[in-house]
Amino acid sequence: MTGRRRPVQARSREMVDRILEAATRVLATRGYAGMSTNRVATEAGVSVGSLYRYFGDKDEIIAELRTRCTADVMADLTEAMSRAVSLPTRDAVHRVLTTLVGSLQRHRALMTALVDEVPLGAQGNVLPEVERQLAHFTRMFVATHAPHLEPAEADARIYLAMGVALSTCLRIALDPPPGISEDHLVDLTADLLGLGLVLGG
Repeated sequence: MTGRRRPVQARSREMVDRILEAATRVLATRGYAGMSTNRVATEAGVSVGSLYRYFGDKDEIIAELRTRCTADVMADLTEAMSRAVSLPTRDAVHRVLTTLVGSLQRHRALMTALVDEVPLGAQGNVLPEVERQLAHFTRMFVATHAPHLEPAEADARIYLAMGVALSTCLRIALDPPPGISEDHLVDLTADLLGLGLVLGG
């Protein structure tokens, strides 16, 4: 973590967890702009001095939340991708998309804050490690299921697929349109990506 002191003892780890859980609640109710170390400390029921033992400012709190979110999403994706690799293209894509949407929803408060803070259209860079993992899996998947594609063509499709998958999953997880089910949106996305990744060449 980026804070001033790394929690080694169980009591210190519990304090850090308490602060991070409080920060997530503050993000959910007030957003990034309304978040402050004072508000987080009050929400956590600790002194500001105790908070500053571990975090220098609110951005260090955000950085640690982002690190933990990335690890959680990566763990979910790793399991989903290990199960998806032997599935037909459309089913594999659907499994990975469903997992990604669910993971992002569990971190809705943080993801909303991160998306609001990055330039418009750059949401794919919110979790760069996740994008790299998805690209790696997609590359292996395309090589197995569409060996007929020329390398340059495969690269182009993977590049576009990453943008579509990440931005669409973020939109479904954080801002779904009224009257349209999440499952239907995931189904449509899986249909589009499945066809785009392996069809023709």
